[in-house]
Amino acid sequence: MKKAWYLGHREDQVAERAILIGDPDRVDRIAAMLEAPEFLPVSRGLKTVTGTFEGAGVTAVAFGMGAPIATIVLHELADLGVRRFVRIGTAMYFPPAGSGDFLVSDTAIGFEGTSPAYADTEGPVSADPELAKQLVDAAATYGKTVLHGQYATFDAFYRDMFGIDEEGKRRVGVNRAMLAERGVLATDMETSALLTAARVLGVSCASLCLGTVDALTQVKLDRDLLAEGERILFEIALQAITSDR
Repeated sequence: MKKAWYLGHREDQVAERAILIGDPDRVDRIAAMLEAPEFLPVSRGLKTVTGTFEGAGVTAVAFGMGAPIATIVLHELADLGVRRFVRIGTAMYFPPAGSGDFLVSDTAIGFEGTSPAYADTEGPVSADPELAKQLVDAAATYGKTVLHGQYATFDAFYRDMFGIDEEGKRRVGVNRAMLAERGVLATDMETSALLTAARVLGVSCASLCLGTVDALTQVKLDRDLLAEGERILFEIALQAITSDR
């Protein structure tokens, strides 16, 4: 029986559907929405739970931050037999998106270093269109603003996405203009690499994020609104990823 190198899980311990989460604390909160959740041994901080949602098996794994480790998690789970992936989390957003909107990836542009190890990344890579539509449809049932479009993914948060020093602010300003010209909806640190790896490995993948930071002003979403948005984010992801049952 196969066993993952870093995660350490066996193929009989994971479901055919997986939700990839950055913050490990969110694994506990999404586990509360699952039936019979079973927490698996933590390896290298990669917290995992497997349970069922409305009768369908789901595994949720926390990868921390960044494309390299997120892609390792997806690759190992795909090797264990997982076929559908949704990456959930928070993202910086550009107009027409606003604070607290739900943002679904149709495509993603890679400015990170992981994708080229999997495939030529000259242009945008597509999310699984059926899974992306299922995310949009599930999100729309909550009466919230749902936008779908193009993500852009970077490695260097404080150099390319969020400036806290003069050089960072300069680079971020250049990137803002470039991303606006290309019609980017949201930026994050994982999506393009996950979509690229998923395409090569023959599995389905899409991203669903809550817009929490205005990419133009760097203003953050209120903490109470973040908590409410996170709860809905979990529900949308679970409804969409199990819609094939």
